[in-house]
Amino acid sequence: MKKILLLLSTTRESPKSISTALDIAGKQQAELVILFILDYELSQSITERLTQEGWIGGKATEELHHAILKEYFTQGKLKIVDIEEQARKNNIPCRPVYCWGKFVEVALKVIKKEQVDLIIVTRRKRSNLSRFIFGSPVAELKEKAGCEIMIIDE
Repeated sequence: MKKILLLLSTTRESPKSISTALDIAGKQQAELVILFILDYELSQSITERLTQEGWIGGKATEELHHAILKEYFTQGKLKIVDIEEQARKNNIPCRPVYCWGKFVEVALKVIKKEQVDLIIVTRRKRSNLSRFIFGSPVAELKEKAGCEIMIIDE
């Protein structure tokens, strides 16, 4: 059976990506694997920014980092429950996978383990200069994944 990987993370998810994944999985009678990556670096970025802007005095506590990650994980689980319900209604075999770590690193491990045929991922709007300076995780994923990737621009 063909496998389609819907790649979601704390900052990568869109209704268009979800509907596209469900549509393709239904038409191709494929299994839909929903990968949610909790990017732990995001929590650090948020607290650093809040500290720089003066919203937080001193260094953020570990409790704040954990609270941010817990909220993102809760939101991710709620989204996946919704996607699973949509898949069930359309008789699409569906399975969630939850991971945490660096986006590209984790995605590549799961892609290899699951042996997926198609990856559907959302690309956030950013300027070309931003992509040049900071790189593009989606471009890196496309280069290293070893299978077809469908990129859905927000």
